[in-house]
Amino acid sequence: MAELTRQDILKLVAASRHPLCLRGVDLSGLNLAYLDLSHADFSYANLEQVNLAYAPLHEAALFSAVLTSANLTGVVLRRADLIGADLARANLSQADLNQAAFCGANLVGANLTGSNYEGADFDGVQANATTIWPDGFNRERYLLTMAND
Repeated sequence: MAELTRQDILKLVAASRHPLCLRGVDLSGLNLAYLDLSHADFSYANLEQVNLAYAPLHEAALFSAVLTSANLTGVVLRRADLIGADLARANLSQADLNQAAFCGANLVGANLTGSNYEGADFDGVQANATTIWPDGFNRERYLLTMAND
């Protein structure tokens, strides 16, 4: 269960002069769609089934965050750190992933349809046959670990 509410997050965003630090916080299931959370630190946070659709998350830290079954449709993750993040079954369709780091992330069953991934680093990500890649994505270019289906 989430430790904070959407209203709590809105208050923190409004009151803070510095990027939010929500390291290790349980935000599972919250609707954070459209909130500008750029530069926020969500490292080790539980964001399972969170709705971050169309949220700007420029340069956000999501190191080892749990984002399983999260709605990240149209999210902006430019230069974000998703190293070791669990994005199993996450919807990243139409996302801006330019220069994001996904090294070692779990993308099993993730949907990346229509996402822009220019300069993104997918080295060593886990994927399987249910992972939906954007058109033109060259899986052979990356060291993908193919998980069992």
